[in-house]
Amino acid sequence: MTQPRRPRTPRLHGRAAGVVLAGGSGTRVGAGINKAFLPLAGRSIAAWGLNTLAAVEGIGILVFVVRPDDLEHARFVNARETDSPLEIITGGETRQESELLALRHLADRIDSGAIDTVLIHDAARPLVSHGLASAVLHAALEAGGAVPGIPASDIAPVGAGDTLGAIPAPRQGPLVRVQTPQGFHAATILDAYEAAARDGFVGTDTASCAEEYTDIPVAWVRGEETNFKITYAQDLLLAQDVVSALGLRSR
Repeated sequence: MTQPRRPRTPRLHGRAAGVVLAGGSGTRVGAGINKAFLPLAGRSIAAWGLNTLAAVEGIGILVFVVRPDDLEHARFVNARETDSPLEIITGGETRQESELLALRHLADRIDSGAIDTVLIHDAARPLVSHGLASAVLHAALEAGGAVPGIPASDIAPVGAGDTLGAIPAPRQGPLVRVQTPQGFHAATILDAYEAAARDGFVGTDTASCAEEYTDIPVAWVRGEETNFKITYAQDLLLAQDVVSALGLRSR
């Protein structure tokens, strides 16, 4: 049976762009397709995050970055599973290259001032809440950069062989497990990614590139335990349990 077309709601006007990255695969999940397009409670994994960002006041543009092989899946998500229209582009070989291509896609609007902030989110984190995405956007507007994070009190250094190393003295603040979406001043992060491309620098996420090539402070806001990344089959089962337990639904 063909899934009915989603009714479209008017786009909220805003000068922020949401970028959702879906460049992964289904290998570790054990699926034959990109995990972003696996079903979660009646919608694809990617649709959950896309619809959450679309509902955040201040986000006026959504860019969906996919592999060339996944364009048809992305078009289906756009037509049938999202409340607001998507700008679909193909990404690169790495996460960073995909982020750069998304920023270049937005470059004219960033240069003109039509876009002042960019939030970059992993499609594999479907259960990000509206409140967390809004908090990251607000913090990015205030500080220039912001990431969500969970305090990590369970990290210990590895020593020689199979031993644990000495626990280091506390630093200026707690260690955190960084999540997405990560938000940054648009022109600054675009310049940072162009500089990284010239230098051949590859970071682990958006914040690492910002740290390397900008001097903007990056604030962190309290993340959410439910905003976990789906990597393995058990993660998808856990996400289904969370959806059922909390009565969540894709917007």
